[in-house]
Amino acid sequence: MRSSQLARRPTASQLFISPKCEVAIPIRNLLLRDVLEQASLDPEVRAIRYRQAPNFGAQVALTGVIIDRTDGRFMLAVYASKPRRPPEEFDRLERMLGGIGFRLLELDAHDIKSEPTFSNAREIWSHQRYEVPLRDRLKISAALEEGPQSILELEDRARPSCDILRALCALACEDLVEISITGMPLGTFSIVRARHSV
Repeated sequence: MRSSQLARRPTASQLFISPKCEVAIPIRNLLLRDVLEQASLDPEVRAIRYRQAPNFGAQVALTGVIIDRTDGRFMLAVYASKPRRPPEEFDRLERMLGGIGFRLLELDAHDIKSEPTFSNAREIWSHQRYEVPLRDRLKISAALEEGPQSILELEDRARPSCDILRALCALACEDLVEISITGMPLGTFSIVRARHSV
């Protein structure tokens, strides 16, 4: 067997891993990575799954990412630009997916790169590997018992020895805190909450 016939396995850098993911998700393109980063930080998203199944023709791929949100389970479709479909075709796709318990969530580059969510999610995930000392984790957790607060207020209450912004970003990637990524650029006035179960 020639090496060109061997199936290429995704490397670690081609996989997305988050506490919300049941398995490592293969990343086919950068837009998908961006969507997964945003979904992992969204408090409405309970789980991110990867489903392998036969496809129903060329119209809908049933192998892919499933986003399990508080308002339902969605089969994710990511495009550079959304395909133009007649309404009846979209309805047919929705019925096919509805038959197996999903709804269709189509996102394109315009949706995914909307600000400030896009830049905020990227900034948070850029600090994924930041080491947060146990003592600072405990201080941050205790301070968040007072309820949602800005990063500035949290820093004042917790007085961590580490960089508070980088620490909170790392904890958000671990799904231990929630940082608001919509509405305003990430900064000292961004609101942080203790992670709650949905």
